[in-house]
Amino acid sequence: MLKRFIVLGCLTGASFFVACNQIEQPQEDQAAESAKSEKAEKKLEMYEESELALLMRKMYEDNLAIGEEIKKGNLPESFPEDFKTIHTAVATNPEELDATFDALAKEYLKNMEAITAAENQMEATEAYNNMIGTCASCHQIYCQGPLAKIRKMRIKDIMPASGT
Repeated sequence: MLKRFIVLGCLTGASFFVACNQIEQPQEDQAAESAKSEKAEKKLEMYEESELALLMRKMYEDNLAIGEEIKKGNLPESFPEDFKTIHTAVATNPEELDATFDALAKEYLKNMEAITAAENQMEATEAYNNMIGTCASCHQIYCQGPLAKIRKMRIKDIMPASGT
């Protein structure tokens, strides 16, 4: 009789253990599903670039092309007008932009004008490299992420194109 009581007690205890474990399992699954759902929502949130970030990406692409043209001996006669919006384009954190940013933006535009005013490939190269230096100076202060790409834009050791 004692043997039956012990076996019955063990079976009863085991059934409570299994039943409790089954009740807890769905809650753990719900927590895991909730965590997965939150991660999925975070992945779906896209970073929206500011006007200034978009402008600077365009400036990068256009200035790479300008540099290639200068290397070939072709001097640009103008630069994109939208570059002049560097002062008014809304930044990601506009409160961080100050008089230093404004001064560097003015210097950038001055260098762009010097490229278009250059009379030969050497002058254009110097103005272009000054413009790249201004970009690097600004990004050293405000947004260091693209510095390596900017520095690679410099024109090094060009051979003057024939006829210039």
